[in-house]
Amino acid sequence: MSRQQTSKQDQTSIYGEIAKGCRTDPQKIEFFDSSKEAFFTDSNESTSSVNEDIPKDLDDGFYVYENMKKLSETELEELKSLTWKKYPENFKIFLFDFCILNGDSYSKYFLDSR
Repeated sequence: MSRQQTSKQDQTSIYGEIAKGCRTDPQKIEFFDSSKEAFFTDSNESTSSVNEDIPKDLDDGFYVYENMKKLSETELEELKSLTWKKYPENFKIFLFDFCILNGDSYSKYFLDSR
């Protein structure tokens, strides 16, 4: 195992432990705003989307949210063009749930909540 892989595993375990304490929407928003790296711990070619270096589950989250909210392509592009902290609060909560609570990277930290 490479040093980079070990570092990513360490990061994932740290963020996983922090995320376990996020029960309320304001806590999830705070985690989202202060822990952007938690959403990118699984960034590698096999799990990244084609555009940029976005992990597949984060990229998928945009499209699931688009379908849930019935956004137009223009609205989706506007959402994608926002900076990390400028995302709407309901989207931050959705991405926390989608990527952290239900994502593969952190699944072992939330086994009891599935």
